[in-house]
Amino acid sequence: MPWGSLLLAPFASVPALAVTGLGSSDAGMASDLGSGLVFGFLLGVPVSFIGIAVVGLPLYFLLQRFDSLRSWIACSIGALVPFLVLFDEAPLRTTVGGTITGLAVGAFAYALRPRGVPASGQ
Repeated sequence: MPWGSLLLAPFASVPALAVTGLGSSDAGMASDLGSGLVFGFLLGVPVSFIGIAVVGLPLYFLLQRFDSLRSWIACSIGALVPFLVLFDEAPLRTTVGGTITGLAVGAFAYALRPRGVPASGQ
């Protein structure tokens, strides 16, 4: 079971949301960074937990079964899910921020995956 990916990867959304939110208000960069961190913890982390549980974990087991788990696939899926959710309803800046956040969570989840586990059928 990829416990590190499940429990720690959603926290990659915090710095990603904080960085993508810089320059979004007239209050200054420090205010944007602070509100980005708060927004990341209050919204980004819970949504990332739901995304990993609903989409990431089933795909992890499916890709592992077919020995197809690759970093580019994890990053692509991580970026594609928030893009598909946001592209029609949210402003462009929000869609780009969500896509970058999903990419960061996907990359971090791939980096934290269990290593040394033999592939299925071996």
